[in-house]
Amino acid sequence: MRLPEAGVVWTYPNKCGPLDDLKIVFVWEELDGQPVTFQLTDAAHQQYFERTVTAQNGRAELVVKPGGGLGVHLITVRTPRPGETPYVRFGSFRVCAQTTVATDTGEIDELLALLEEGLRQCIDVTQVSGKLRTYYKAADNTRQNLAYPAFGIDGLRYFIQDLKSMFEAIYDNQWPDGRLPDHVYGDNYPSARTPRKLRTCMADLEVGVASTLCRAWQAHGDDEWLRQMLPKVEAGLEFVLTDPMMYDQTHGAIKRPHTLDEWDIGFTEDGEQAYTDETCKFVLMQGDTSQLHLACTLLAEAFEAIGDPVRAGHYRLLQTHYYHHGNDLFWDGVKYRHHIHLDPFDHGDFDEDDQLTMSNAAAITRGFADHGQAVSIIDEHVRRWQDTGDAFPWWSLQPGYPDELGYFKRNSGAWTRGQGEYANGGLFPWVGGELCRGALQHGREELAYRLLRDVHAVLKRDNGALFTWYNLDGTAAINAPHNQTNYDPWGFSPWATAVIEELAGIKPQGKLLEHVLCAPRWPAAGVQTALATAHFPSSDAYFSYQYQRSEDRVGLHFTGTGEHVSFRILLPGWQECSAVTLDGEDAEFEVESVEESVYVTVGAEIEGVSGLVVDR
Repeated sequence: MRLPEAGVVWTYPNKCGPLDDLKIVFVWEELDGQPVTFQLTDAAHQQYFERTVTAQNGRAELVVKPGGGLGVHLITVRTPRPGETPYVRFGSFRVCAQTTVATDTGEIDELLALLEEGLRQCIDVTQVSGKLRTYYKAADNTRQNLAYPAFGIDGLRYFIQDLKSMFEAIYDNQWPDGRLPDHVYGDNYPSARTPRKLRTCMADLEVGVASTLCRAWQAHGDDEWLRQMLPKVEAGLEFVLTDPMMYDQTHGAIKRPHTLDEWDIGFTEDGEQAYTDETCKFVLMQGDTSQLHLACTLLAEAFEAIGDPVRAGHYRLLQTHYYHHGNDLFWDGVKYRHHIHLDPFDHGDFDEDDQLTMSNAAAITRGFADHGQAVSIIDEHVRRWQDTGDAFPWWSLQPGYPDELGYFKRNSGAWTRGQGEYANGGLFPWVGGELCRGALQHGREELAYRLLRDVHAVLKRDNGALFTWYNLDGTAAINAPHNQTNYDPWGFSPWATAVIEELAGIKPQGKLLEHVLCAPRWPAAGVQTALATAHFPSSDAYFSYQYQRSEDRVGLHFTGTGEHVSFRILLPGWQECSAVTLDGEDAEFEVESVEESVYVTVGAEIEGVSGLVVDR
C-alpha cells in the first residue's frame, strides 16, 4: 500500500526545542473536507494539545508549539469515516532543550553564547583518590586543583551534567573536625612537594560550599545524594561556628585573618600571610556573614525537601538571626564596612571604612541587603564610577590599600598587588556580574543593561576570554602567568546567571524548576521578541517561554517540566495594566513598583503550553 493510500504523518522539523514552530502534516488520499483531530502527548505520556482542522485536497496540517516533558512526543491523528470507526494514524517528533535565548536584536544571544563557551572551557576531569571527578580550572590556580567549588556552580548548572563529583571530592577530603580543604589536587598532579590537600586562610569555604551544593541539588534533584551529603555539610558548619580560630564568640560572627575582603590573601602590617594561625590579625568581614545567611536559607529548603522539618526550622532561625545580627554589625548607612577589627591594626592615615568592597555586591544577590540597602550599594558603585573615571565599577576594593603602607610589593614578579591591582583594587568580573544581577533585581534595569553591554564588549575584544582581573582602564591583566587561563569561572558564572535568571528572568524557586519565578525584563535591553529556555542537563528539567511585546500588549507562551510559575513582568514604559488573561480567561494580577520600574505579577500552573497576555 502506497503512503498516500495508507495515510502518513510528517513533521517539519523532526527535532525541535520547546515552543519552536513545528509543522505537522497528515497526508491521506481520502481526505477532502472532513474534520481531522490532532492530539500531542509528551515524553511523560501526558496529553498537552488537541485541535481539529478541516482537511482539503488529501491533506490536513497545522503548526504547533511543543511543550511538556522532553523526549519523543507522540502524534495521534483521527478522522471520522461514515459508518466505520475513525481512521487513526500516528507520528512522532523529538523535543530537546538547552539553555538559550533568541531575541530580535541578537545582542544578548551572542553574549550568552560567549558566556556558555567560557564556562565550558573551564571544565576538566581528573582522578582524585582513584575516582574520576568533574571540576573546573579555577582562574589562576594550577590545573588539577579542585579549588573553591563555591564560586562557579550557579552558572555551570545550566550547561553541564555532573554536578556531584566536585563536591564529593571536597567532602571525601574533609578533616575529622569538619574542616574542608581549599585545595585538593588530582592523583597525578606533577609536584610531589605539594600536599594532596591543604587549607589556607579562607573563612567562607564551609558556608560557601554548603550554598553551592544546594544550588547543584536544585538542578539534579537527587534527594538521596543530598541526604548522604548533608551530615558532612553540617559538620563543616559546626567547625566554622565553633572553632576558636574561625568564630568570634563575643560578636557572634565568623572571623578571618585580615584579608582583602573575601579573597584569600591575609596580611599584617609586616606583609602577607597565607595561613590561619595565632599570629594573624583577625577581623570580622560582612561577606562571611552574608554567605552564612544564604547557606542557612538554602539548607532550610533542603531539609524541608527531604522531610526533616526540625532541621529546616533550625536553619530558618539561624538565617533570621544572622540576617539581623549581621546587618546590625556591618551596615554603615550607605554600604557594608570592610572589616571590624578584633586585633589592633595600624593603617596610618588610610580610612579603611571608606573602602567599597567586593562583597557588597554579593550581599545584594545573597538576599542579605534589603531593597533600600541594595539601591544604596548600587548607587554608591555608580557614584564612584563617575568620580574615578575607571572603566567599570567592578572593584575588588575601592580604593585599594596605598602602596606606601607597604603591605604588598608592586611589580614583584608574577604576584603584583599594588594599589589598583588584582584583589587590592583591581577590577573583578565576578563583582560586575553580581552588581548587574542586583541592579536587575532592584529597579536599576538600565544600568544593568549597560553593564551587560560592557562585559559583552570585553569578551568580543579579548576573543571570548574573561580573566580574573582587569586594570582600572579595563585592560586585561595576568597575575600568575605560570597558571594563567583565559577562562575564569568565577567571572563567567554571575554574568551567565544575570542573563538567564534576571534579564531573561527564569529563576528556580526550589529544585528541578518545579516552581519558577519568571521575570522577563526585555524592555531594558530594547528587545521586542524573545524565546528563552533555562535547562538543567543533570535532570532535563526546564522552563521555556516565548515573549512578544507591542505598544499596548505583552504576550507570552510558556511551558516546562515544573508545576507552578510566578510571573513578574516588567512593563515597557507603562504605569498601569488594564487586564491579564491566561489561556483566554481573565486572571487575577497585581501591579507593583520597584524604583521607577513597574511590574505585573500573576501566578499560573505549568500544564502543557499556555498563553498569557498583559494589556495596557
